[in-house]
Amino acid sequence: MKIALITPCYYPFVRGNSVTVRRIEKFLQANGCEVRVFSLDVVTAEDTLKGMKKFAPDIIHAFHGFVGGRIARLISKSLNIPYVITLTGTDVYEALHDGRKEETIAALYDAAALVAFHKSIKSRLVEFLPAFADKSCVIAQGVEIPGSDYFHHDDFHPVEGESVILLPAGLRPVKNVTFALPLLAKLHAEGIPLCFVLIGPVLHRGYAAEVLAEYEQYPFAHYFGEVGNNAIGWFYDQADIVLNTSSFEGGMANTVLEAMAMGDPVLASNIEGNRSVIKDGITGLLYQGEADFLEKTERLILDAKLRERLGGNGKRFVLNNFQPEKEAAAYVTLYGKVLAGG
Repeated sequence: MKIALITPCYYPFVRGNSVTVRRIEKFLQANGCEVRVFSLDVVTAEDTLKGMKKFAPDIIHAFHGFVGGRIARLISKSLNIPYVITLTGTDVYEALHDGRKEETIAALYDAAALVAFHKSIKSRLVEFLPAFADKSCVIAQGVEIPGSDYFHHDDFHPVEGESVILLPAGLRPVKNVTFALPLLAKLHAEGIPLCFVLIGPVLHRGYAAEVLAEYEQYPFAHYFGEVGNNAIGWFYDQADIVLNTSSFEGGMANTVLEAMAMGDPVLASNIEGNRSVIKDGITGLLYQGEADFLEKTERLILDAKLRERLGGNGKRFVLNNFQPEKEAAAYVTLYGKVLAGG
């Protein structure tokens, strides 16, 4: 089976869409599929169409209802190839409600199937667009444990006794990466030894400038920019606590799954995407508002047994339920149903 993947981005490697597409590409190939990726950050729609004609896929798999979906729709009409769309978050939470709404709905309407990472995202879609219920399904994301061997970041030297609090996130508003800074500053001022580490690519220049200016005010905060897959594994190894402060997620955030797979305790915002993988007090902690964040962060810093219990539970849960082999197999089954007219 020949599969063409259309993604908003394939670079940098650590962006959520990139991690997801690369993983699916890898495990589809392991399933015997021939796969080619068309990344819209480096190729135009016209070049994508030309590449599709040459590749002649059996099916097109687009990521993001607007960004990948509208290009898949155009190519599908031109070449008479069916397409499916995986919803990635900002399409459901933003593109269906702003100036992109009409094109997004058209792309979803003509798709042979729609995939959500979690039932909460499917429910949100169907609540807004009930007609799409029958062709929507849920395929949970897989996770690969990042490598951490043979890497050391020469500019990061954790002080013994300090708790390392890690936030892996691209710099864009939805990730809300400044939320924790003033709150952690309160704990730091109270004499709780900690350092705060942010890693991730700049995805919104204006927002990144604001973030970096704010980080300069806090000597315990460090930004190390975009890191590769081996490096992010090393940072997870250094972390005592991993944060997710996003305003919303399109399902399970790759960084949350990775951190849990590494055995790190996760403290995350109480949103649909994070609730889909974190059961508060069992596989991690969820916070609602500033006071809750402060209380739970302090508890995690001071209670090593709590960190160990949450980290162990989270690791077992993720490794048992988010296997990339099962994710790819579910997509292969879906492609077969689409091609069979089901």
